[in-house]
Amino acid sequence: MLEKLFAKTLTLNINGEDISFNSLVEFEFALGGRTNVPATKLADLMMLPPADLKREAKSIKQVEKRFVDILSNSIEHPGEIGKLVREVDIQVFSNDYEWRAIFKALNQQHSDEYDELRRIAVVKYMQYLRSRQDVIKQTYKVKTKEVEARERSGDRNTGQAARPQSNPLEDTKDSLKETSIFDSISVEAPLEALESTFKRLPKGEAIIIEPPAGAEFEFRLSKHVFTFHNDESIHITDNQGNEHALGTGKTILGRDAVCNITVGTGLRDVSRMHLIIEPLEEGAIRFTDLSSHGSFLPSSLMPELEEF
Repeated sequence: MLEKLFAKTLTLNINGEDISFNSLVEFEFALGGRTNVPATKLADLMMLPPADLKREAKSIKQVEKRFVDILSNSIEHPGEIGKLVREVDIQVFSNDYEWRAIFKALNQQHSDEYDELRRIAVVKYMQYLRSRQDVIKQTYKVKTKEVEARERSGDRNTGQAARPQSNPLEDTKDSLKETSIFDSISVEAPLEALESTFKRLPKGEAIIIEPPAGAEFEFRLSKHVFTFHNDESIHITDNQGNEHALGTGKTILGRDAVCNITVGTGLRDVSRMHLIIEPLEEGAIRFTDLSSHGSFLPSSLMPELEEF
């Protein structure tokens, strides 16, 4: 899908410089190097105390949730992504890698020809936020360990009684709960192609399938197998064998606590907000991939995607 050529060259003026693109793949390539955290930002984050890191993490999660809503709403209402992106305060976007200037340039274009650029920019900016969240999480862990070490040292120096030994299992549970707000993307290499019986969903684009009534089929979040049951009560069986009913409206699958269906925290190649599933009328199902490592449906159910 990303090989699509534009009917005409699309141009953005970014900080006074005109940059032109002839295809989606050119635009995605231009943004590909902007999804990691720059070295200067790493140094700034290392200087923040734990409380500030936590506030930053909460702020990022709120922004991410809004962008997921934008992608989801733009699928439901084609042609509105420009309006939805313009409704976001431009100050929300980071100045890192000129992200704020990129979205400002996109906002200045009112033609729907730029909608595909907007969609790719939102997806790539979400990847940048996830990378930043991962850095914050690791920095927070280091900072809290430093604080704990100083507190233990202070207890020894002041002659206070040693604190009661805690239960390692409970410590682990508390640690997972404490840092769940930072839950970040995997740094593993992208997933290799799956068997020919599966096809990868195009990122950020809605794919509608029409499985037969009563059908049961496997789909994958990255390499992890889930099962879709198209019965009277539509539900999903996750990779641990747990069943999750799908209600009306959109269901988000991923590792983040805000998702409707939360997968195991150990699945590091599953994104925090990985896949949106939405039952439609007359048995159709809409799937929208938001992930880094891909979502895969059976080839037999996938519609023919236009080649460019």
